[in-house]
Amino acid sequence: MNKLGRLFKKNRDAQSMYIRNSETEISRIARRCNRDQVAAIHIKLKLFRSELAACPDWDGDTHDQIWDAIESLKRLLTQIELLGKHRALLISAE
Repeated sequence: MNKLGRLFKKNRDAQSMYIRNSETEISRIARRCNRDQVAAIHIKLKLFRSELAACPDWDGDTHDQIWDAIESLKRLLTQIELLGKHRALLISAE
C-alpha cells in the first residue's frame, strides 16, 4: 500500500468504511501529502474514471462508490492546493 492509501486508512475505522470523508479528514490527509501523493491522486483519478467507463450501467452502487472516491480525491487536491498557497503566503511574509 502506498503512502496515500495509508493516509486514508489511518482516518478510517471498520464502521466508517462506507461513509464519505469529512472536511476535517480531508484537511488532515492534505497536510501530510507531498508531490508524490499529488501525482498518485492524479493517477488514481484516471484509474477511477476508466473504471467508471467500464462499469455496467445497471450497477448503480458501484457507480456511486466510484463517484464518491473521485469526489474525495478532488476535494483532497483542492485542499492541498489551498495549503500550498497558504504556505507560500507564510514564506513570502517572512
